[in-house]
Amino acid sequence: MTEKLGEDSRLSSGDRELIVPSIFCPNDFKRHMSINLDSGLWQCFKTGNKGNFIQIYAYLEGMTYNQAESDILFKELDGNFTKNIETTSVIPPQETEDLHLLPVTVHDYDSENLLVLKAWTFLYERKLFNLETEDSKYYVSTKGRYAGRLIIPFEEDSEIFYFQARALGDETPKYLNPAEGWPKPSHILYPFDMDADKVVVCEGPLDAISLQIKGVNATCTMGCSVSESQVEALKEFEGKIIIGYDNDEAGKRGVSKFDYLRKLKRMADVYICHPPLEVKDWNDALMQDINLSGFVDLRTEAYNYDYLMTHLLTTL
Repeated sequence: MTEKLGEDSRLSSGDRELIVPSIFCPNDFKRHMSINLDSGLWQCFKTGNKGNFIQIYAYLEGMTYNQAESDILFKELDGNFTKNIETTSVIPPQETEDLHLLPVTVHDYDSENLLVLKAWTFLYERKLFNLETEDSKYYVSTKGRYAGRLIIPFEEDSEIFYFQARALGDETPKYLNPAEGWPKPSHILYPFDMDADKVVVCEGPLDAISLQIKGVNATCTMGCSVSESQVEALKEFEGKIIIGYDNDEAGKRGVSKFDYLRKLKRMADVYICHPPLEVKDWNDALMQDINLSGFVDLRTEAYNYDYLMTHLLTTL
């Protein structure tokens, strides 16, 4: 089991507690999840999720909760792992609700499903399909809380660990975050390449996707109010961190908050690159065929006193 939980797993507390990278957090190099080897109970200290061993087993084996429970009854696990398993009502995020998803791909331009076709049109008009790799992943929800909304998945190793549900029309709110049982948005970063030389930190996932389509490594903080846990996670990135929040008052204040938390966490210097002044966000820039890679390379600047005087104080 430890192999499936990651090679960074280790034992502590007299070899009765397994410390592993959290299955809820991508690139969790600091191992924020613990599993008690006596009770089978687990907890992610980064997201607050917790539960029992059956859930972990189901996650690792690709089973439903009931399938895992039945499977465990007929298996001898090392150390009689299931001897004192406690049950709980908490279940893994992927099973807290049925999202009723249909995939939406670049090839669905002639789909007979009107909802899929509506989502395809939304994405195509915003150039959010990667036409070179054709690996763009989106879904649309057919019923329930997210019915009629575009589902933007956050995936790690083909597993959805988070998502945002965006309205395809004028519905409000424009975005819905997952219901209780999923990680909190303040603990989430959109997946990005940890080995790249730089990353642009945007506000939303469609901004990050827009940059990634043009070859720019990017992530997002689910808005411009960055959290301590997000800054802590970004500390693990060894390249240049570029704040790419929207070019408005909220975005500029978000940069200031990021810099404060960066200093609090003893993080390396950050850099600034707002979207071009003539557009509202990175997706708008993508739609206008702006050379995003060249723009980021050309317009990235250090966060310093001159930035404060020129940008931030003019909005107060």
